[in-house]
Amino acid sequence: MIVRVWQGVVPQSKISDFVNYVQQELLHSYLKVPGNRGALLLSRPRADHTELLLLSFWESASSLEDLTGPEVVRALTRELINPSPILKNYEVIEYHAPEEGHEC
Repeated sequence: MIVRVWQGVVPQSKISDFVNYVQQELLHSYLKVPGNRGALLLSRPRADHTELLLLSFWESASSLEDLTGPEVVRALTRELINPSPILKNYEVIEYHAPEEGHEC
């Protein structure tokens, strides 16, 4: 499994528009690609801005290529809504899902 990590910073005055864009455009485009296994959008409010972290989960590097093309480490045009996003892909070495019926 591959986890794609996209991180952006948004001024407080634009957070609503930015989150709507991420939800409607980025998440939508990620989730419709075969091999996508889900995504998480996280926020971290700071004094004058909000940090956003979008984690998307991919079956394999080849399924991620269906989203990005052969350059999986390059940001997509639609990911460049932030002037300098941080974008990294990680291979999952080990993953443990909670047992069914087990509350977190």
